[in-house]
Amino acid sequence: MKKILMRHPLFAGIDLQDLNKILSCMESREQHFPKGSFIFLADESYPRLGILLKGRAQVIKENIYGDKMIIGMLEPGSLFGETYACMGLSRIPVSVGAIEDCSVLLLDINRMLKICNNSCVFHQRLVANLLNIIATKNMQLNRKMSYITHKTIRGRLLAYLEDQAEKANSDTFEIPFNRNELADYLCVDRSAMSRELGRMKKEGLLDFNRRTFRLQV
Repeated sequence: MKKILMRHPLFAGIDLQDLNKILSCMESREQHFPKGSFIFLADESYPRLGILLKGRAQVIKENIYGDKMIIGMLEPGSLFGETYACMGLSRIPVSVGAIEDCSVLLLDINRMLKICNNSCVFHQRLVANLLNIIATKNMQLNRKMSYITHKTIRGRLLAYLEDQAEKANSDTFEIPFNRNELADYLCVDRSAMSRELGRMKKEGLLDFNRRTFRLQV
């Protein structure tokens, strides 16, 4: 685990000796969550900073009608929960669900944001690293907002797929979503999205096989 953490952006510039102190100072604990379980449950779980060590998970927001929106996908190394923990909320307003068996490191972020009794010299470095991560994730959220500002399903699909192609530096690339997840992520109806993908394929705009896409525009 510590080898993974030493490479994590949150601990950039921190040596192994100080990492051990951090894990103790922040009352860290590693937990395992089976596929289909919740790491955090909206309006019930206490906000903590989480680092996904193994598996895949989704950050989910549901409205009062039960409609689900995927805010983001989590891969090994992903940091989550930090924004809500920083806000000082008593309960987290989103859910984090395990879509594979997951191992997660949970830390009490409040121990990092305040000067602790140990007067740890690495707190300033941790806060700077955290701010950089939050800024990067805010940029990613703005990117998602740019997708869903398009009024049509085709517009949202093209905006997202073109961005993924640019990220992969290739016209052929793999996305992290299945069809249901992609529809939830783009806030569109799954059946309508599948029909639109079929039309786009027929028109020669793209080709796809499961999660692999190839843009032809």
